[in-house]
Amino acid sequence: MVTGTLKVLQGKAAPRERRLDVAEILIGRDPACHVVIDDDSVSRKHARVIRDGDTFAVEDLGSKNGTYVNGHAVEGKRRLANGDRIEICSATLRFKSSRPPTFAAKRGSGTSVVSIDAVAGEDTVLRVNAAGKLRAILQITRSLGRTLDLRALLSNMLNGLLDIFPQADRGLVLLRDKNRLVPAAVKDRRGKQGHVQYSKTIAAKAVVERKAILSQDVIEDDEIPVTASITQLRIHSVMCVPLLSQDMTVLGVVQMDIQDTKKGFDTDDMEILTSVASQASVAIEQAQLHREMMKHARIQRELDFAREVQHSFLPKSMPELEGYRFWVYYEAAREVGGDFYDFLRLPNGKEAVLLGDVAGKGIPAALMMAKVSSLCKLALLSHPDDLGRAMSALNREVFDAGTERGFVTLVLSIIDPSTDELTIAVAGHMTPMIRRADATVDDSAGYEARGRPLGIERELCYETDCRKLEPGDLVVLFSDGISEAMDEADDPYTVERVGDQLRATGGKGPTETGQSLLHDVRRHVGQGAQRDDMSLVIFQRAPENDDS
Repeated sequence: MVTGTLKVLQGKAAPRERRLDVAEILIGRDPACHVVIDDDSVSRKHARVIRDGDTFAVEDLGSKNGTYVNGHAVEGKRRLANGDRIEICSATLRFKSSRPPTFAAKRGSGTSVVSIDAVAGEDTVLRVNAAGKLRAILQITRSLGRTLDLRALLSNMLNGLLDIFPQADRGLVLLRDKNRLVPAAVKDRRGKQGHVQYSKTIAAKAVVERKAILSQDVIEDDEIPVTASITQLRIHSVMCVPLLSQDMTVLGVVQMDIQDTKKGFDTDDMEILTSVASQASVAIEQAQLHREMMKHARIQRELDFAREVQHSFLPKSMPELEGYRFWVYYEAAREVGGDFYDFLRLPNGKEAVLLGDVAGKGIPAALMMAKVSSLCKLALLSHPDDLGRAMSALNREVFDAGTERGFVTLVLSIIDPSTDELTIAVAGHMTPMIRRADATVDDSAGYEARGRPLGIERELCYETDCRKLEPGDLVVLFSDGISEAMDEADDPYTVERVGDQLRATGGKGPTETGQSLLHDVRRHVGQGAQRDDMSLVIFQRAPENDDS
């Protein structure tokens, strides 16, 4: 004969355990009840548990605050299954029968799908089967201590769960990737491999409700549509528990399922899995954080190397051109950037000075920068006596290189030390500024001849402009990271302010002029972040009677 008991899990109720050895067990505040709950919100005769052959049912006796089984209000009589929780105000009682359920719930009975809170507190941990709890804790502790590798961690966890639940045929873990769940690990006791199939309905329910889901008989559950995956896998009983981070974000779910129709999970099993999932969530979150840290560290190492490579493309020394002095500055907004500058001594004895800006930032811009820088040298060496032809040839090469995601602005200038003439060609870039020896600033050099950026249209002609450099004249080439440097109010530094600063530093050489300009730019930016690469190339024809 089947026997049953009611055990008080929480609340002020006595006795703490009551055998269901009579046809009717009264529960309420009245001292004459079989189970007395000391709570003013409980009715005097609140509910009763009645026996009908080998089954038990709970009935609410018209109480004010209602009677609940596994979170669902009892209307009329509600048949009890092994492990069900009866909730009456502040008290929770568990029904236990002397044998496990047959898992043959009638379709639509509503008794085969059970859910509990997925956050395993101390009360849950203490209520689970002691041996099962110990195995679960030891397994997860070992997994946590052995490795921070997510794949190994999940594999160890599933191996432990299959040991804890010998009736289970399969265990799997789905982890959240943005707004979807993707299989991260699976262990099949039968050794089957291939596409991982699972009930998306159960997994979604566990994620959305943050509840541990138990179905004792999937086929007989109205709440679970019979899908092709369930049919193909012949799933009979299933547990699905969400994995929750410390801030209650859903990391994924862990699921165990059974094929054998003579076996099934019960609420004790689900509480054990919930306890395991609570500890596993901590381990998984730590493993994911460790993986992200390692990923960022690897990316940082690669970026550091990329920065070293990029700097290796830049000139390592200033040109030694008689009668001229040079100064440069370069700072990428990120680890690597798209600005570049270079010097090239041409076969005719002239000195080429160039400064460019590849649209964009980061590694893509840096890679394009390296390519364009080398193409510049090739074009200049191919046409050393015709700067316009060199720029047009360079434009074709950049276009053919396929800069679909951006373009390149560039200013090329050629110094002829025999005549002290400066020839300028501009492709969409800011034109150079020439500060004369008397501190006046000429910002028109190359302006009228300025052409379109490189790489936009294949066949373009570029004109040139020529200016005479007198002793003391200073030339400034700069990128838009200087002129468009933003302050905290998003106001740019402006080209006009570059000119004002050059006038204010009249009489100073390249180094002092460049440092003063940078100091003024930084003062303008203040606490704002650098948003673009910053490049400066300054050269000066030595003043008369200059001994430096």
